[in-house]
Amino acid sequence: MLFIYRSLGVFFNVELCYKKRMKSAAASVTKAAEKLKNIGIKRLGAAICLITIVFVSGYTLGDKEPPPPSFHEMIVNHSDGFSSLVTPDDKRVKALAKELKTPLNAYLYLRDSVAFDPSLPVITAGEIAVQKRASCIGKAVLLCSLYLAMGLSSNEVRIVVGEVEAGQGILDHAWVELEHEGRCLQQDSTDLLGRFSFDQFQGMAYTNAFIRRESFAFNDKGFAVISRLNMMKGSGHPAITKGTP
Repeated sequence: MLFIYRSLGVFFNVELCYKKRMKSAAASVTKAAEKLKNIGIKRLGAAICLITIVFVSGYTLGDKEPPPPSFHEMIVNHSDGFSSLVTPDDKRVKALAKELKTPLNAYLYLRDSVAFDPSLPVITAGEIAVQKRASCIGKAVLLCSLYLAMGLSSNEVRIVVGEVEAGQGILDHAWVELEHEGRCLQQDSTDLLGRFSFDQFQGMAYTNAFIRRESFAFNDKGFAVISRLNMMKGSGHPAITKGTP
């Protein structure tokens, strides 16, 4: 009997131990399941956030209109950029100047042989000499470069840019001012306002006849803003001085 009781006791102890282990295992499984569930929820939440960010970013970048440019994003042309267009030392300009020989021939060549196309971008004098087509500022750039290549100094020739009242309204325009043989000549080699001769406009005659407002002048050596104050300091346009960006 004692053996039986002992056997039963061992059995009950084993069963009790088994039940405790099963409860512990069940608890561990439950905890593990909860952890997996939490991880799954977190991953699902992260995925939803990522999809939302991608969607919103795509909408913002692709569908909405871009914001207007700020004041500091405006296009700026530095003075040195204008001066660099005048290239009397370019071999193509030098060759053309040698062929034309005189300022008169240079002006007539620009007027009659280089087509006026206001839609063209501004390029250097050497490139215009090859293309033989240019806007008003392009024609002025090549004419100024030819004069300089023929031996005139930077104090004697400049390009002026301003506003003109034409049939299309108020337009930006460019022309050349040349001090030649004791005369100050204003020259427009385009046909925007007419077909003019080499010395048709002396002094400020061209400005007085056509120009609404003058803005600035430049050549290969520098840049100057044209203002009433500057013009009061002398008898005409201000002297060209080396500009800074």
